[in-house]
Amino acid sequence: MKKRTISVATALMLVLLTVVATFNITFFASAEYYNKRLGSLSDDESRYAKLKTVADTVKKYFIGDYSEDDALEGAAAGYVDGLGDKWSHYYTAAQTEQLLEAESNSYVGVGLTYSTQESDLYTVLSVTPESPAAKAGIKVGDVLTKVDGVAVETLGEAADLAAKVKGEEGTPVTLTVRRGTEELDFTMNRASVYNESVKAEMLDNHIGYLSIDGFETNVDTEFQTKLQDLIDQGAQGLIFDVRWNPGGFLTVLRNMLDLLLPEGTVISTVDKQGAVKEYTSDANCITLPMAVIVNADSVSAAEFFAAALQEYGVAAVVGAHTGGKGYSQQLIRLDDGSSINLSTTRYYTPKGNNLAGVGITPDYEVEMDMDYSEFYYLDHKDDTQLQKAIEVVGEKIAAAPAA
Repeated sequence: MKKRTISVATALMLVLLTVVATFNITFFASAEYYNKRLGSLSDDESRYAKLKTVADTVKKYFIGDYSEDDALEGAAAGYVDGLGDKWSHYYTAAQTEQLLEAESNSYVGVGLTYSTQESDLYTVLSVTPESPAAKAGIKVGDVLTKVDGVAVETLGEAADLAAKVKGEEGTPVTLTVRRGTEELDFTMNRASVYNESVKAEMLDNHIGYLSIDGFETNVDTEFQTKLQDLIDQGAQGLIFDVRWNPGGFLTVLRNMLDLLLPEGTVISTVDKQGAVKEYTSDANCITLPMAVIVNADSVSAAEFFAAALQEYGVAAVVGAHTGGKGYSQQLIRLDDGSSINLSTTRYYTPKGNNLAGVGITPDYEVEMDMDYSEFYYLDHKDDTQLQKAIEVVGEKIAAAPAA
């Protein structure tokens, strides 16, 4: 068979044609890609042109004084609100710092928690032990009327009052309170204050009671210490109270559940890309009779705390149907210090249930008509949800085999 030969000129022509064909394919593919990109950019420009039109219209016709920066902050907040997700929020730089402070569970101030009770005055709900306010003599029930001689009703919102009370560590502040018919002044130096989130006490019949305000930083350590103290005191049963608990960090929740649950999954999350993350407990756990008290304001980590204990069958849930939150948020910081607290994952109970819009149905439903402020002053004997929990745990203790 004869070998087929081609001339150098023909070979060069073939190479040139290959290069041209490759260029054409690449060019048209790239052109299609960039046309799509340009179309997307055009869509974005058209979409956001409305915001510029609004800004231009305001600038041209609005008769009042305004700050463009404030207007842009409002626009950013409005965009996030437009998602229709009540758990996602935009925060200004100042609000972000306040949020991070709250999540750290510590701040520089005087150690007061207060709530609006009447008019524009603020009633003290709790005083942090060993805080400047506690040492000065301020008590629960006092009504805050002035800060450094300035009437609180002139300070604006609650955040403005908080900013007035807080300040640099070691600097003085004078708080005026109304106690009964008396008006008293208390001067104290601001200091670093850690907010206790777990209150523990031993009830009758050797039942340990732990009220958990949130699942912020260090609450798991505080919970473990106070839980062990109750056990050392001879607790034979436990009641966990997560009413009006807004939740907190998943890792803190996991650490707390690890003390109470046997080996297994305590909670799992799924993000937008479908990636699954599981939080687990080991085999070591407390095996005392338990109950959890919940209400409609037990949300997020609080209701998953109750759900996990309920699904493992280690605790009865007492109270009212919970809020039904099934998303976890991530605080995303922006370049100017502001942030978006955005729902980024769905989370699921040990049995794979998502509680969004569903919540938890208590094993023992007990409704109570009271608000957050009334809860602080509620005597145990008048707390029908707590009394039911005591009854349930007491029966479990009585039914338990003797050691």
